[in-house]
Amino acid sequence: MKFLGMMLLAGIVVLGGLKLFSRKLLYFPSPVSKARLEYLKTSFDTVQEISIPIDKTGQLHGWLIQKDMARLPLVFYFGGNAEEVSLNVEEFVQKLDANVVLVNYRGFGQSDGSPSEAALKSDVLAIYDAMAQKYGIPPDRCIAWGRSLGSSVAGFLALERGLGHLILTCPFDSIEAVAANYYPGWLVGFVLKDKHRTIDFSSRITSATLVLASRADEVIAPKNTTALYESLTCPKSMVYIDGAGHNTISGFGDYYGAVNLFLEKGPGGK
Repeated sequence: MKFLGMMLLAGIVVLGGLKLFSRKLLYFPSPVSKARLEYLKTSFDTVQEISIPIDKTGQLHGWLIQKDMARLPLVFYFGGNAEEVSLNVEEFVQKLDANVVLVNYRGFGQSDGSPSEAALKSDVLAIYDAMAQKYGIPPDRCIAWGRSLGSSVAGFLALERGLGHLILTCPFDSIEAVAANYYPGWLVGFVLKDKHRTIDFSSRITSATLVLASRADEVIAPKNTTALYESLTCPKSMVYIDGAGHNTISGFGDYYGAVNLFLEKGPGGK
């Protein structure tokens, strides 16, 4: 009995530790080097450094790709759980027919703070409000674009601010459901603090939506992407990038072709 009691206590301690550190299992903040910062500041005429105030003393750090604010739409891009968003600058400058706001999550790049679901949701609203107000761009000319983890906060932003368009790359119904593909559901439910349940609000999104997905996604199971897509009641289209994986999808030529067609003509290219 004493042994069983010790085992039970050890199990409780382990579960408690996993719950305590669950955000460290979900978010993997990536730094940005001084050399990279200097390169971005000096190498592109259309790229400028931006910061967004958070809390009382903190700042979110990122970039604005400003091509033609009067004519082209404004995209707000949110990355994956280990993505330092400045790594997209070159491709967005070369391949995307839009102005783009890329801001790192708390703790990523040079952004202050630590990431959490509540903080990310609050921050994406602050980012949008600051930039839309500064440049006087109405919601119908704005697009939220989220990749992987970023798909949930992009969807949240599109819903809360009534944006005209939404792009979701490798999205999911919830992190809880995705994790349950790998671990027992009871353990996932107990341990996870941040569950990013996009499925809870996706049916209320009114933004025209493009979903970019891979049938061979090795991280987000296709059933989790399909469940999210089927829950959407807005105008929508799904484009599968053949041969792509979760982390390689943006490297295929059809990827930016689908995005630019959507930005120009809406779901289904109509």
